[in-house]
Amino acid sequence: MEGGSSQRLPPGAVYELLSEANLESVTTLAQASALAEDHHGPSGRRRLIGVAMNLDPRMLSLKGGRTRQHPFFDDVLFGIRMRADAGNVDLLLLTAPSKQVSGEASHYRDICLHHGAEGIVLAAFIPDEPELAELVASGFPTVAIDTQLFGPRASFISSDNVGGAAAAVRHLAEQGRKRIAYIGAWGPELTNIDRRLGYESVLGEFGLELHEEYVMHAGWLHRPAHDLTRQVLELSEPPDAIFCASDVMAIGAMSAIEEAGLRIPEDIAVAGFGDSNYASLVAPSLTSVRQNRTGMGTAAVEAILRMLDSPDSPPPTSVLPVELVVRESTEAQAPSSASASASGGEARRDRIEILSGPVIGEPASRLSAAALFRILDETGDALPKAPKAASAKRLRQEWRPDKRRLVALALDTAPDQSFRHAFFDELFYGLRARAYMRGVDLLLITNVGTKADEPLPPFLELCTRYRAAGLIVGSLSLEEPPVQALASSDYPCVMLDVDLLSDRVAFVMSDNVGGGAKATRHLIETGHRRIAFIGGRGEERPSVDRRFGYQSELARSGLPCPEGYVSMARWLPDLAFEATRAFLALPEPPDAIFCASDVMAIGAMAAIEAAGLRIPDDVAVVGFDDIDYARLVKPALTTVCQSQDALAEGLIAAMLDLLEHPNAPPTVSVIPVELAVRESSASDDGEQTSAQVAGSTTDS
Repeated sequence: MEGGSSQRLPPGAVYELLSEANLESVTTLAQASALAEDHHGPSGRRRLIGVAMNLDPRMLSLKGGRTRQHPFFDDVLFGIRMRADAGNVDLLLLTAPSKQVSGEASHYRDICLHHGAEGIVLAAFIPDEPELAELVASGFPTVAIDTQLFGPRASFISSDNVGGAAAAVRHLAEQGRKRIAYIGAWGPELTNIDRRLGYESVLGEFGLELHEEYVMHAGWLHRPAHDLTRQVLELSEPPDAIFCASDVMAIGAMSAIEEAGLRIPEDIAVAGFGDSNYASLVAPSLTSVRQNRTGMGTAAVEAILRMLDSPDSPPPTSVLPVELVVRESTEAQAPSSASASASGGEARRDRIEILSGPVIGEPASRLSAAALFRILDETGDALPKAPKAASAKRLRQEWRPDKRRLVALALDTAPDQSFRHAFFDELFYGLRARAYMRGVDLLLITNVGTKADEPLPPFLELCTRYRAAGLIVGSLSLEEPPVQALASSDYPCVMLDVDLLSDRVAFVMSDNVGGGAKATRHLIETGHRRIAFIGGRGEERPSVDRRFGYQSELARSGLPCPEGYVSMARWLPDLAFEATRAFLALPEPPDAIFCASDVMAIGAMAAIEAAGLRIPDDVAVVGFDDIDYARLVKPALTTVCQSQDALAEGLIAAMLDLLEHPNAPPTVSVIPVELAVRESSASDDGEQTSAQVAGSTTDS
């Protein structure tokens, strides 16, 4: 997301996005916990459910050290994880793609049975995938996302795609639009078929002509949607409105309209589907159909559990309601709450609620469609090349159920630590990508700190029960009994930021001390003398090490470290916001703040902005992690870059070394980090540099 300031958002807007993500995590967990009260396995034991996300292999590739995430299906997966966390349901994440993608049988059911999974959730499968028919015929409890399955032990979860599309197109028709185009996907996906059905039904309802040249297929991608829009604008009678079956395609269409010198919505109105963050970030803000993506994941796990609890009852099927969120892209001025309510008669007719949509900041502080289009080129569907295909013989060997390895993950699942776009959330997707590339499936051990008053799960017992070959543990306290038990066992383990010593325990971490020292040295070298520190959890190794690097560099330079300049914010943006407000209220406030994570740095920047101060002129800010939002914020955040690719590869490689070379010493790996100097601490010329940290005293 590097780029000019027109492609970025002020700190308050990015802080709002992070706060919403944190709130969504807490809310989803609360809703899932209420559902979980109805389900308990025999004798209260934990259950295991398989999950297969049939994504294009290019979505599981790593580009430039960064992990790609799917804007829809990974939100569904987040909902699956939240529901599993709330109900002591562990997840078997199957990384092998379907037969139509790979050319080889995936053996999902056989792998599930081998590891003790009692059902499976499928996502991103088209109706004619061979695995679907096999699973339905086998009677293995199966729930699909957005693909209709019918059988005595098979079901599906979807949004009201027909009703949502109809509501969007009806809204356009009621605004006086007569020539309404449609941009959808291609192929037999139920979602695409239903959204086009809703579009066509409303054209008939209003007596509007269906022009074949107005119906386009962009495969859910922003760039084809852009190119198709440019073509349709060249028609002698171009459309005066476009309904897109996804927000991503709508951004492509909006960018093309802007390039043609036309105005949105005066010349052409645009509506999308999904109500992603893009809808409220873009200027003009995008009218969109809101669907509950995380709720679909939650409902899928719930459906599996109901099948297991009531095997003689018909399998539950859920069609989740949607809402039409009206914003600026279809009305020059988005309706007030009162006017939205006034249209309730129409909303009740098609059961779709019409809302006045929230936006992020004023138009001047949001992103143009062209800026979002460029961001999508970097992080969206400008797909990298797929990994080289293995030979058919090798694939058959790797994908045999008895040949695939299963590696367990025990990462902190507390909702205030694992919310979307936080570092551990992004690292999880990096691990998934590396596991796919190495032919490894993942066992997600859930409820690892989700509820503060509950003990951690018995890791060794669960790994043995589920036949996992090894365990990766991330940033958990050594004082926890399940973690201590690993040291005295002979079980292969890889620790991320956890100092556990054993002959069968490998260790991987970023150079946190060196990164903390480098960040602090940079602030000193740019003339700052009153440097504060905001840490995470005081007892955790990353926070301790980054603080040590900060303090050692202050001491080396003969600068004081007052107690009032150090605060612990538990890695949360809102606590960092409050800590920064307290710093700024001091008689002698700091002129720079080093934060142990980017999430906290954005909270600090929002507080500085709210106080009417300038970054970096009044207070400079440096973060740690280099999450995507570090480059979305304006001014861009100087930060210590942890390579998600290197960390994920280091963890998976260390585990495979333990398994393949049991008599060799375990790996101890310290991953180098880089300091990316950006505007939040740079001089007026805004020069951006990066310096690799080779050691805590190495200068760039």
